[in-house]
Amino acid sequence: MTVSLTSDNANHFADTVGCFKSDRILRQASSQILARILAYTVPRTLDQGTMLYHAGHTARELYLVLEGEVDLIGRSGHHRHPCERRAGQEAATSIPLYLTDAVARTPIRVLAISRKGIQILLDAHPELAGLFHTSLMQSFSDDPLEDEISATSLPEETKKEYWKSVFGWLLAIVVPMLVLFFGTSWELPRNTFYFIAIFSSALMMWVFSLTDDYVPGIFALLTTLAMGLVPVNVALGGLAGEGFVLAMSMIGLAALVVTSGLGYRLLLLFLTKLPNHPFWHNASLLFTGFLLTPLVPSVTRRISLLIPMMRDLMEALRCLPKGMSATALVVSLFAGASLLSAVFLSGKSVNFLIFGLLSDQVRDQFDWLPWTACAAVVGLMIVFLYLMLVAFLFRSNEYATLPEGTVAAQLEMLGKPHRREWAVIVAVVLFVVAIGLGPLHSIQPAWIGLSIFCGLLVFGMLAKSEFHKGIEWPFLMYVGSILGMTSTFHYLRVDEVLVAELPWLGVYMHSNFGQFLLILAATVFLLRLFIPISATIVILATVLMPIAEDAGVSAWVVGFSVLILGETWFFPYQCSYYLQLREATHGSELYDERLFLRLNAFSNLVKLGALYASIPYWKALGLL
Repeated sequence: MTVSLTSDNANHFADTVGCFKSDRILRQASSQILARILAYTVPRTLDQGTMLYHAGHTARELYLVLEGEVDLIGRSGHHRHPCERRAGQEAATSIPLYLTDAVARTPIRVLAISRKGIQILLDAHPELAGLFHTSLMQSFSDDPLEDEISATSLPEETKKEYWKSVFGWLLAIVVPMLVLFFGTSWELPRNTFYFIAIFSSALMMWVFSLTDDYVPGIFALLTTLAMGLVPVNVALGGLAGEGFVLAMSMIGLAALVVTSGLGYRLLLLFLTKLPNHPFWHNASLLFTGFLLTPLVPSVTRRISLLIPMMRDLMEALRCLPKGMSATALVVSLFAGASLLSAVFLSGKSVNFLIFGLLSDQVRDQFDWLPWTACAAVVGLMIVFLYLMLVAFLFRSNEYATLPEGTVAAQLEMLGKPHRREWAVIVAVVLFVVAIGLGPLHSIQPAWIGLSIFCGLLVFGMLAKSEFHKGIEWPFLMYVGSILGMTSTFHYLRVDEVLVAELPWLGVYMHSNFGQFLLILAATVFLLRLFIPISATIVILATVLMPIAEDAGVSAWVVGFSVLILGETWFFPYQCSYYLQLREATHGSELYDERLFLRLNAFSNLVKLGALYASIPYWKALGLL
């Protein structure tokens, strides 16, 4: 079948494509969606004085003005110009009727997009609905902000970011080529230095954040399998490992915790049982975060859960913007959500990576409860030293109390715990009891967690949409690919190469672990200036844990130290979940950010001090 275009048709389609690509809102849609809504677009030519549409008529079409001028005439007779040469934007919103008349002030050419076409656009890109609403409101403003909107709604990549990306991709290509060129002189098996070349490319992708975190791992595994460097069961073994299964189970339970509303009930219960005093208000928020830490293995999710609670608390306490009380509540939220992330195996998603990097013999010794027991001293010292630091920095005369009866009324409004809340409580109790009885039944925590998760699905506690959206599938792919790469490391004996090349690190670990911690802290500080938290932890753990095993030091202690120190940060850009908190709370207006960052800087020393305080405890346990 041959399709031919007349000259007029060709010009029409050229105008349409150009108009779509130049429109501030439409150009944010994918090319596929724009191609689809072309079928719902009709060109029209109107003479001067012709009515485009009438106020009160059904808003069936959105108009893009190609040539000429259109006047929007309200009920008062006031003439306005459409914002950004768009008329009839009611058709792109939930408003069913046109709010004004639209008249051609000069001869005009327009593109009419039907509401059906606009609906296809909004179904694929729901975030554009707000832009259409804003643009429609600007049409009624006496001081339209078209220039400012155009300038701020589509932030372009800065030159710095662009060149960083170019440099990163260049290294991702050049570094593996250098490995292949010089690898022949390393006296390594061919497959080993081939894999090192592949890994170096993936490493550059992580370091420069060229793709989402899970992509480099999948790329490395795919390339490794395509070249036949290792058997399939080795490369993909991470997808069946205990670390992956436990991560999936705990993330599934976290999805139910998030949707159940149990966290909000916990905060209200704390507030009713504790004294009505600023210290205990902050403690309630802090302890709620601590209780959510082992249940929700994501700092960003815990922050998202706690932010509405903190806002309600601030409103009830009438906290002053940037005042000590407001800043203290923000600090309590952040500390509760992040401070004990490494203390619980399920406290943060990357913990499952450290768990998966342990050898099979060692992994059994550090499942859920033993992990927490070995990390207990660090956790207690961090909490104690942090509270002392907060008490010193937040000396204030501000004294706010909750209005009497407010919390009790909120609890009464919640009513009795519903079935989802009970499901979370029962699941957590079963999980803890089953792990505690581990010596009797010898079932690994991963399979206990998976069984409970399956039970929740069988009883309909997690809807299909929640299963799809609530579980972090990209991160699970990230976990599986990293664990697969670790298995490949062992299979190709890359870990033995690292041990042979860095023997002095093993000496420090064995003979003077305190000095090793200083070296590790300095290394983390330098890496964290350029590399995200998760990538820093993965890189250091992959290199250091095999060296620890060879030196006779517990690989868990080294991996745990990497987790604690890997989360240190000084500048906002270094911590994605702090940026999330700042954006969600409009930090420049709500709390004293300078004081917050000062406290965070001191808290990094607190974490290092807690590690030093745990050295005697770990020696007593035979880990050092």
